[in-house]
Amino acid sequence: MKCSLILWGLCYALVNCAPMAYAQTMTVDADRFELFQEDQRADFYGHVVVHHQDMVMKADKIMVWYQDIDGKNELKSLDATGHVIITTKVKQGSADRATYQAGSELLILTGHAQVKDENSVLEGEVIEYHTATENIKVLKGKSGKQVQFTFGEEVK
Repeated sequence: MKCSLILWGLCYALVNCAPMAYAQTMTVDADRFELFQEDQRADFYGHVVVHHQDMVMKADKIMVWYQDIDGKNELKSLDATGHVIITTKVKQGSADRATYQAGSELLILTGHAQVKDENSVLEGEVIEYHTATENIKVLKGKSGKQVQFTFGEEVK
C-alpha cells in the first residue's frame, strides 16, 4: 500500500473544505496508516519507506508531524523506530531509532548508531548528523565505550 502525503493532503482538504498546498513533496510507503488530525500527526506501520528531498528513510514504524505554514502543510519532524536505515546522496546511516527535525535539518540516530560513506565508518550510541552541512557529532560511544571512527580504504 502506498500512502502519499500529497494524496493524504488532498483527502484532508476535501474533508475540511480547505485548499491544501505543499512546499516540498514527501512520499511514504507503508503497510498501514493512521491519521491524528488534532495532533497534526500521521503514523505509518510495516515496511515504511519515506522519500523526502534527498533522503530515504526506512523503518518498522515512522511517525510524521506536520505543520501549516502559510496555507501549506510542511514536514515538522519524523520519529522512526525499528531497523532504521537512512540514505542520503553521500552517506548511509542505521540505528534502532532516528528522529529528524525538518527546520534544523538535524537527524539524530540512537542505539547501535552508524554513519558511513565510501571511505569511513563512524559508530556510537548517539550520532547527530546535520543533513544540509554534513556535520557529524557523536555524543556517546557504543555501550559506554569510546567512539569508533574507521577511515582509509573503501568501506563495505
